[in-house]
Amino acid sequence: MSTLASRSRSALTGLHSAATQATHSIAAILERVDWLVLPMLAFGVSRLVIFIAAWLGDTFLITEEGHWVADPNSPFLSFWAKWDSQWYVQIARDGYWFQPLQQSNVAFFPLYPLYMRLVARFVGGNLILSGFLVSNIALLLALIYLYRLTVLELGDRPSAQRAVFYAAFFPTAFFFNAVYTESLFFLLTIGTMYHARHQQWLAAAVFGLLAAATRNLGILMWAMVMWEWLRHNGWRITQAYRLSAWRNLWNGLRRHWFELLIIAAIPLGLLLYMVFLSSNFGRPFAFVEVQAAWNRQNIGPIAVLARDIGKLMEPQVARWYFTSMLNVGAFFFALALVPFIWHKLGEGYAIYVLLLLLVPMTSSTQSVIRYVLPIFPIYIVL
Repeated sequence: MSTLASRSRSALTGLHSAATQATHSIAAILERVDWLVLPMLAFGVSRLVIFIAAWLGDTFLITEEGHWVADPNSPFLSFWAKWDSQWYVQIARDGYWFQPLQQSNVAFFPLYPLYMRLVARFVGGNLILSGFLVSNIALLLALIYLYRLTVLELGDRPSAQRAVFYAAFFPTAFFFNAVYTESLFFLLTIGTMYHARHQQWLAAAVFGLLAAATRNLGILMWAMVMWEWLRHNGWRITQAYRLSAWRNLWNGLRRHWFELLIIAAIPLGLLLYMVFLSSNFGRPFAFVEVQAAWNRQNIGPIAVLARDIGKLMEPQVARWYFTSMLNVGAFFFALALVPFIWHKLGEGYAIYVLLLLLVPMTSSTQSVIRYVLPIFPIYIVL
């Protein structure tokens, strides 16, 4: 009897040991692939929540007449193609056109509508569906890159998990689903910095070039990659007064000139678009000129803030000023995070965020709540 009991205890001990080992093995596997699993989970849950919210809004809220309807046969897809989406659809379908002093589609950079046109070939030519797919695929890839970049910068997984969560569930994250450039720009800017931090200069240059072909401010990735190259070669702005810092820089230039040549390709994303505009319309800066048709005039961030905050104080506040209030609030929210970004990630990231905030604010607070969305250092430090 005692022998049987002893064997039973041994069997139970063996089972417990095997179960423990299996649990540890599964945990180890999950830990190795959490860079993939967690972004996919955040993507899936957040998109489900946003889809449900979109359906409820479309079902129970009244839509104003006269608005552009992207696809009358698909209310779901039409929900994700509003406002400026029509410009991207038009570019993907008909190409570019330019009329001085009028709103025209040259204001919108070419990479996103190019991807729309390419993907549309596989979905029956439906440009709305292709734009929706491009945006969502780009978002998923961006969340994966964000996780890995956060681990690289801060060195711990909980911070990466938080960054992915905040990005996926940000109050305006529904724009990541839309036929807009937010998701693509988000992916390309994060990818640029991830590869630059790994000194993978060719990959960083490709991502940076594509970012510069997606939005005008994508050109900032050239400065960001150059900053990382300088840092990697021992140059620090805080040590610029030291002769040794400049000696290190000179040695880096001599040894790694080919890396600089690769990095110099990043502005081609913008320059090639300017060549196209010059060749077709004789106006290489047409994308800048046309901004006046949207009442965007460069008066400086302080004047813009004073003007728009002043409007909010008027007794008769138009309904669209509520959106202006959200834009102003988003600006100050992101601005308040700049010191934390400087402290945690360094001056390069902080200056990058400042430029992404201040350049659009030179003319208007319009769409700032959307422009803040793809500024990835915000999520890393939250």
